[in-house]
Order: sequence, then structure tokens, then C-alpha cells
Amino acid sequence: MSGDLNEVATGVNLFTTGEVRGVARWFHDTTDVLSIDDDDLEETIAFVNKGGMTFLSPILPDLRAIVCSAGSRESHLAILCRESDVPCVLAAEMTGEVSDGDTVVLDLSDSETARVAVTAGAVTA
Repeated sequence: MSGDLNEVATGVNLFTTGEVRGVARWFHDTTDVLSIDDDDLEETIAFVNKGGMTFLSPILPDLRAIVCSAGSRESHLAILCRESDVPCVLAAEMTGEVSDGDTVVLDLSDSETARVAVTAGAVTA
């Protein structure tokens, strides 16, 4: 990752796609999904705290990517992401903070380990 990025997490890379850049948005439960009113999600990297976050399924194909603090390659979320061809970081170990609106860069070039970073100006420590 380049010098203008601050790494905030590593996790399991679901599939190798290179670099993915987007805007962070936290989804905590179904109400966060239901509250979306014609939002343009194509730049959104969704952050969730549980591995089985199937509540994202209605919007999953519209997302740029997903970062989840739990889950495995066999989890419901992983299956949905593979079916929808949405990059996904699972079991993300957060070492920094990510806030809604931060510009996020996922390094998904390694087949095993994904790296999550925010742009230097976006860090909300």
C-alpha cells in the first residue's frame, strides 16, 4: 500500500481482485439496509460486525465490497459474495478506526490475506 494510506485492518481475502477503492459505510442491522432511500451504493464498501450478515443480501450486488469482522470462506456472507461477484474481507481484525464517509482502499492482491486502509486524511483515531 502506498504512503498516503493508513492500514486499519487485515483479514481473509475471499477472492483475489487487486485494489478496490470506495467509501466506507457501516451497516449494523436490518434497519440500516431498510433506511437506504435510492442511495447510489456502487462506490460503497460496507462494513459489518458479524459473519452471517445475510441482511445485506437485498443490496449486496450493488456494493463495491464488504469488510466483515467475522466469518469464514464457508459463511453465508462468503457464499452470497461469491454468487454476486462482490469482493469481501472476512474475519477482519481492526487495528484502527473506519468511519462512515472515509475513503477506503482494500488490497486484495494476495490470495489469502486482505489489507484494509483509509486515506491519510480520513483517519478518525
